[in-house]
Order: sequence, then C-alpha cells, then structure tokens
Amino acid sequence: MAIQNLVQRTPARFLGWHHEEELAKDATGDPVVIPPLLAGQRISVRTIAGTGDAKVQSTISSDAKVVAGTAVWDDWPIGAKIGTNSANLDAPISALRAVVGSTSTATVVFEILI
Repeated sequence: MAIQNLVQRTPARFLGWHHEEELAKDATGDPVVIPPLLAGQRISVRTIAGTGDAKVQSTISSDAKVVAGTAVWDDWPIGAKIGTNSANLDAPISALRAVVGSTSTATVVFEILI
C-alpha cells in the first residue's frame, strides 16, 4: 500500500489542494493524507462511477496508523452511489481513500479549498 500526500496546489479560482485518481472495479484506493486543517474546515469529495458504485472513506486515525494499515475508516454520509456524487466532509480528517464496487471503474476527486 502506498501512502499519498494531498500536496498538489491548484492555481485555479480558489487556492487549495487537489487529488484525482482512476480506480478499477473492486479496488480500494491508497490513503491520501490530508494536510492539517482547522476544525470544521470543509473537504469537497466527488466520485464519478460509470455503471457501478463508489464511495469515499475518511479516518481520524493517526498518520502512523494510516501508514501501518491499521486506521479505522468511516464511509462518507451518502454511502456507495452510482454516477456522479459529491459531498462535503468537515475536518478533522487525517486521510481519505476511495472504494469502488464490482461492476465499474470510477474517478475520484478530493479537493480542499482554503
């Protein structure tokens, strides 16, 4: 398991961080470590799943537990969904990952606006 850091700054309309990845069916993405945020700061997450379902999971476990593979993961509030879906998660969150169902690939986008 590789650990990724959400460090790509986006020179777009708003400053922030951006992560995007394509996952195959039946895949769990590598954890993406979130930079330290203020309590209540918003993280925008989006899945784009073709004919199957995808969901985002978050954790408040320590970075050491994320690296060790022992973090406790929680599903995002809307659950596994087909199509394009978005949600906002509030800090504190230490890492995010995506889980794709058995019938489709999916694109997953994580963004933090500051």
